[in-house]
Order: sequence, then structure tokens, then C-alpha cells
Amino acid sequence: MELLKQLCDAPGVSGHEDAVREILIKAVGSYAESVHVDSLGNLFMTKGKGKKGPHLMFTAHTDEVGLMVERIDEQGFIKFMTLGGVDPRVLPAKRVRIGKGGIPGVIGIKPLHLSDKEESKKVMPISDLRIDIGASSKDQAERFVDVGDPIWFDTLFEQQGDILKAKAFDDRAGCYMLTELIKHEFRFPATFVWSVQEEMGLRGARVATTRVRPDIMIVLEGTGACDLPTDADVARRPFLGKGPAITILDRTVVANERLVELLCRSADHEGIPWQFKRPLVGGTDAGAAVRVKALHAAVVAIPARYIHTPVALAHLKDIINTIELVKAAAERLREVKL
Repeated sequence: MELLKQLCDAPGVSGHEDAVREILIKAVGSYAESVHVDSLGNLFMTKGKGKKGPHLMFTAHTDEVGLMVERIDEQGFIKFMTLGGVDPRVLPAKRVRIGKGGIPGVIGIKPLHLSDKEESKKVMPISDLRIDIGASSKDQAERFVDVGDPIWFDTLFEQQGDILKAKAFDDRAGCYMLTELIKHEFRFPATFVWSVQEEMGLRGARVATTRVRPDIMIVLEGTGACDLPTDADVARRPFLGKGPAITILDRTVVANERLVELLCRSADHEGIPWQFKRPLVGGTDAGAAVRVKALHAAVVAIPARYIHTPVALAHLKDIINTIELVKAAAERLREVKL
């Protein structure tokens, strides 16, 4: 789990994925026949050139949701904007890091005993929140941070048995799973893509798909677990620890029916627990890819509680089972007429 820890702890909000990419190249670049980084920051590794059969593209995105410095006021407080889908309810009193120096800060909020009844009940809009780095003036703050600096949640990876805690399981879990898959010898030519700016509109995947032109795309993701005490829906899914979550459709793509069947059949054959992801929730790089090229796409994700917040929970066995499921399904591709 050391590599997963490194990936989760690394800063990598959308448009600033360099640290994550460097970790990946160092960790598994030697397994690839070629390594390439495009001008947008997408990382490509290829294997199996010359092999017959469909060209597989395995994808996970390197970016995480976060914030960016928008303005510094005269008192040294930092106004910020969001990068990706960040819920304003989770922001007050959270620790963050800013810019190349990783400057520590806290998202401030008026203490309860200084707030009136109405203030204490409402969710503070992001436009009213500020980050405090302890500066007493604009000039002092500007010695450490600049407008445009990325801001990420100051959360470190922890493991307690099979339960993992970290920021950015969406989608550093997928990034980690790709590092395990690239070590496997597939029967077909394969390109492994760690994309960028997924949280800002699936931007990296559009460019990556244009370059790779695959026949089949399998996206590895982290998706929201629904096994929460506040959810009264008895049909809710997926659940933490109950296996990989297979997408039927989401807001951006209808997964290829035959690939979905292959994944389910492979899981059953291998004795791997699996579940469907709740339909019409979220979107992934597959949605961008099918708009660029007519290809067969599938999405497999690990469930994680509290994604897009400063801390999420995931289950180690879900990660292991997802890796094994994708390997097994790829070995059975010849059984499927696409």
C-alpha cells in the first residue's frame, strides 16, 4: 500500500497533476515499452505492440477536486474558487495546503458562540469563505502564495485493517489499480493512460482518446458508496467492501452491454464479489472517449464513502478484487463478439 499512500498524499488538483505523474513514472515506467507525456499532461504507457487483437485502453484520472487562490484581501485572507465538484458544506474549518511550497492554511468560519441563530443554521457559501494562513496583511500573504496557486486538502493516508482513509480515492485508487494492471501480460496490445483534468469536464480523456484510437476502453474509477445511515433507499448501491462496482450507464455514457456482461460473468467465474453502480450518477472519462471515437467502453470502480470531500473511506479488498476482475475479463475478451 506504500504506492497508494504516495499517490493519495500527493497534491494533484485539476491542471496541477505533475507530482502524481512523476510518482507513476518512477513506479511503473520500467514495465512499459514506451512512455509519453503529452502537452496537456496525460501520461501514456504502452505494452504488447505487434500483438494481434483489439487495442485495449485502460484509463484512470490523476486529478482530484480542490481549490485555487482567486484573490488575497488587504488583511491577508485568501478568497478561493473551486476546481471540480466541491460541496461547500464540507469546507469550513478544514486544513489545506497551498502552492508549490505547500503552505498550510485553514478555511475559517465564525465560531458558534459569535454567530446568531440564523448564521449558525445556514451553509456558508464559498464566496463568503476565506483561507487563513496566519498573514496579517496582503503583502505578507503574497510572500507565500500567489493568485492561481492550487489548494488541496491537508489529509494523509491511513490504514486500519482493510479500511483505508485518504483524500482523492477518486481517482488515485484507479491510478494505483492501473499500476498493478500494467505488470500483467495481456494477450492484446494495450495502452495505459493516466489522464488529467477529468474533474473539470473530462478534458484529458478527449485528447488521449484521439491519440490512442483504441477499440476497447476500460475506465478504473472511485465512485461514491451509498451505504450511509441517512440513505433510506433500500435499493441503494454500491456498498463498501462488497466488490467492484460495474457501470451500466451514468450521466455521460451507456456502457457497452457485452462488456458489462463479460465483467459480470468473469467475476462470477472467478468468485469475485461485484455490484452494479447506481445508474445515472456521475460521469467518467468514458463519456468523453465515446464522443471522440466509436469504441466499446466499460467502467469499473471501487466504492468509497465521502468522495469529493477532504477525507474518504475505501476498502482494500475492493481494490484487490477490481484488479483481479479486470485481468480476468481481459483474458476472456475472445469470447465476446463486439
